[in-house]
Amino acid sequence: MIPTKRRLWTFAAVAALILLAVAAGGLDRPLTPGHRTLEGDVWVLKLDDAGDREWFTVIDSGRFDEAFSIVEVPDGYAIAGSVSDAGEFHPTPRVIFLDRAGVMMWDTTYPTSDDRRGTGIAPAGSGEFAVVASRGLVILTDAEGSERHRTDLAVEGEYWAVAPSGAGGWIEAGGGWIAKIDASGSVVWQEPAGGVSPGSIPVIVPDPAGGFLVAGEAAGAPGAIIVAKFDDRGAPVWNTTVQGSPGERYLLSAARQDPAGGYSLLAGVTGAEPAGILEISLGEDGSILRRSTINASAPVTWIPDGGYLSAALAENDYGGALLRVERFDEDGAASWTSTQRLDEYSRVVALIPTADGGSVVLGMYMKY
Repeated sequence: MIPTKRRLWTFAAVAALILLAVAAGGLDRPLTPGHRTLEGDVWVLKLDDAGDREWFTVIDSGRFDEAFSIVEVPDGYAIAGSVSDAGEFHPTPRVIFLDRAGVMMWDTTYPTSDDRRGTGIAPAGSGEFAVVASRGLVILTDAEGSERHRTDLAVEGEYWAVAPSGAGGWIEAGGGWIAKIDASGSVVWQEPAGGVSPGSIPVIVPDPAGGFLVAGEAAGAPGAIIVAKFDDRGAPVWNTTVQGSPGERYLLSAARQDPAGGYSLLAGVTGAEPAGILEISLGEDGSILRRSTINASAPVTWIPDGGYLSAALAENDYGGALLRVERFDEDGAASWTSTQRLDEYSRVVALIPTADGGSVVLGMYMKY
């Protein structure tokens, strides 16, 4: 039963917010090579601080369900995604809200005149949300997911991200653009994204003191990561490109502001042996201070009290999948490994640490 009223909550200012972005290509047409209709389901796995399963929720509308982003709030978990009729790919932005036990409390779609995916979500105070969709559509909702206001930037880009701004309102990034939206939904400014590729899935790190960081794949340099710092008016402050050896490709997984100053990035490494995770530390001026590798898989993120979380599919075919979630200490040594058998061919979309010391993995089943 969906309650008619939930208690309101206040979201604290986000400092050193960790935002995950995992490549979501390959989902543009929900058909198999044999032209059979492909159905997508969303799944969410909750683990405790020892890696034991607490709950596993599958969202199956009977249509093509997608998920791209998840955020924890005091009452539960909000997921941004989209839904299409099976066999007819016309995605509509969507938000799903689960309570802390994994029970779906509401599921809301936001109809558009053209095809758009809901790819990013951020808390908007008092239980509300800011949702961003393809081509810079921003939807502000109330605590029950009902739409209050929408702003359409009408620019390019399939995958957009959104984060609270330290100066109030929200920052959106995608399609090679950044924009500031105020509390009423009005566009404050809109600027180029400082060299982040229009096809990249960006990561935004707000600075509580003002300004923000945007990171993603570098335009014109496949496999390289660009990190661009902006002030709270969208003016560029600095940008740094992280380039690997010939043949290496970096897939950005997470970024954060470090408590001692500066920034850190985590990126999967492909095209090199051994594969793993590259951790990059940047100074406050964008200079590269340190590069190190971790024997983990993407998606990967940090644990607030030190160490890392990593998720990977150890096995994956149309008979099912084996998900492996691992926790590592600050030196990269494994603290525990949790394996979970999944019923269908799967994708891992996002991984976040939770306030109770556990973790949540967001993924998709691909069924035909």
